[in-house]
Amino acid sequence: MNSNIPSMGAANEKLTRNAGMWWSEMTATLNLDLTGFYSEATLETRIAWAISMGYDIGTIYSRFSTKLQHSTDDQVRENIQWAARNHIYVPSELISVDEGVKGKRTRRAGLDRTKAILGERLAKVLLVYKASRLFRQSGKGYQFINEEVVEEGLRAVITSQGIDTDDRKTWKLQLQIHGIMDDMLLDAIADHVRTGLTGLFLNGYTTGAIGIGYRRKVVPEAPLTNRELPRTMPEVAPEAAELIREHAQLLLDGMSVREGVRRWNAAGGPVDPRAMSGKLNYPCYRRLFVNPRLIGKWEFGRRRNQFSTKLDNVKQVEQPEDEVTTLQCEELRILDDETFEALRSMFDAKKTGPRGPRKPTKLQLWDLTTELFLCESCSKPDESVRFYQTGAQGKGMQCKNGDQCQCKSAVQRQGAVEAVCEQLTKLLAQDTELIESVILKSQELDAHADHDLDAKLARARKELSVLSNRVKDLFEMSGEGTEADRNEIKARLRAAQSQRNAAQSEVNRLLRTVDGTTKTLTVEQIRERTTEMSDLLSKAASGELGEDSVYKALAVVRALTGGAIMVRVELRKNRKRTNVIGVFVPQLIRGFGSSPQTEGNGLATQPVTVWLRKPPRMDAIAQRVHELIDFEKMSHRDAAKQLQREGHKVNSGNVWYSYHRWYEMQGLEVPKVPYNNGKKRRSG
Repeated sequence: MNSNIPSMGAANEKLTRNAGMWWSEMTATLNLDLTGFYSEATLETRIAWAISMGYDIGTIYSRFSTKLQHSTDDQVRENIQWAARNHIYVPSELISVDEGVKGKRTRRAGLDRTKAILGERLAKVLLVYKASRLFRQSGKGYQFINEEVVEEGLRAVITSQGIDTDDRKTWKLQLQIHGIMDDMLLDAIADHVRTGLTGLFLNGYTTGAIGIGYRRKVVPEAPLTNRELPRTMPEVAPEAAELIREHAQLLLDGMSVREGVRRWNAAGGPVDPRAMSGKLNYPCYRRLFVNPRLIGKWEFGRRRNQFSTKLDNVKQVEQPEDEVTTLQCEELRILDDETFEALRSMFDAKKTGPRGPRKPTKLQLWDLTTELFLCESCSKPDESVRFYQTGAQGKGMQCKNGDQCQCKSAVQRQGAVEAVCEQLTKLLAQDTELIESVILKSQELDAHADHDLDAKLARARKELSVLSNRVKDLFEMSGEGTEADRNEIKARLRAAQSQRNAAQSEVNRLLRTVDGTTKTLTVEQIRERTTEMSDLLSKAASGELGEDSVYKALAVVRALTGGAIMVRVELRKNRKRTNVIGVFVPQLIRGFGSSPQTEGNGLATQPVTVWLRKPPRMDAIAQRVHELIDFEKMSHRDAAKQLQREGHKVNSGNVWYSYHRWYEMQGLEVPKVPYNNGKKRRSG
């Protein structure tokens, strides 16, 4: 199989086995000549056999929208049977499927795989059961067939609708007519479904999702649903209703909405079952208290889904009052009218007007690096929780979980990125062994080039030479013999050319691999790269880079930090303000574009910490005080004098506090330091 064809979207083992069985059964029914065909042979061998027998090579694409349909086997079977009747061979490796995927999506594993197969010319005919299997919108299906198939000199067949692009005069008209008919059919079905749901709604039955504050109650005497499930109707959930009333009163008393969200989640309040996070967020909390269902006013059809060609997605459109069905159910009331109106007025007052167009701003490094910062408190070994922009004009960033984060703290993006760039610049400047380490790794990699790759390359070149000679010999034989002999030579020539192209692609791939693994850096290149990275980081921190250079700086930061900077929030005892520290493992070798073989064999990879927010003065000098007292054995007074010489305005009392603060930050017990740190007192 061509290495450029992705494996995602391919047929599973069962479908592959069934496809071979359907092909065999259909060829037996049609009494087709299968002499020389072996189902267990390689793909290249089977394709060569099919071409020699005069078959066209086809590929099948299958899709269904919901997980309850399971129509892949039926679509593939019909397409294979049509292909056998029309002298087309479809290898099971060239079958692509999308299961439970909406047709409005443009990025689909099976569809992308089909494009790759057509792009590599592995198949000449695309088989689809219905045009709507390509795209839900007929215009996009027409565009795909015209651009990806017809304009590339290939053929497409819609088997169930009888559309064949070989019929140049009628296929476009047929495809457009079927598209219009499909759209009209969907509209008619939607009208019937909407009318039926309206009837159920008027009878008091559940239609759709149940909101927060309510639960489903089974109606024993009611008929079953179309899915053979018990019919239900909504009723008030007592615990949730009581929580709603409590929060409604707190909001009217002045509690902030964010505090309400925090309390709701802390109390284990119910969440809409459609929510992915399992927690109530700010917009949902706000919509909860302005929903007229809380006063017993239930509506059906207020919004209707409508596909937008411009947005390439479904949007909800507000419907006029005459299209909305309303019921007043006092037994489903949770709040009184006065409380509800007061809440709605309060939330309406908090609304902001439409925003004007944004002014163009210069792209900076801190606009692109937010995804590199991960919350240490919320992240798990198998799941990282990243930071997102927050605050006025998005100048800050905080954990994705927001108020639900146990160590919630926002930090300015610009200051944090500047601190990381400054730390990386220092690491590049102070690590004197970096250049020698990279040189040794490059030389070691060059000396231990992959001999297995060389052997594979030699075999691939030999095979390419044999196939090239075969094509040359067949060209010389063309035009000789009877009509049957010439047809056989043409078929063999096409098969040999296909095999030669595949062999040439394999040789090119191996050459790229060998070239990539044996690249060696010189001393001058390494020094230039070090200087370039330091300069990029310095200018990026000061905001002096252009747009193109910003992306280069982003690549440098991502490589040197390993793409992950853990944000550690330290809650200070008896203090409201927190300390925010970034922790990352420097990957300095990656900045030179090293290959995976050099990873883990170079410089020490001890975690590095950096202040992402400017710390309090006593916390900032705590590390230095610890070194002066514990390592250099200075007294508090001598340590204060040394810090003064280094430019810090401190006294011995500040030194005492910073010393204790360092051990508090490390979670260690403060050792007992003897008077004057064990030194004799100076005589007067």
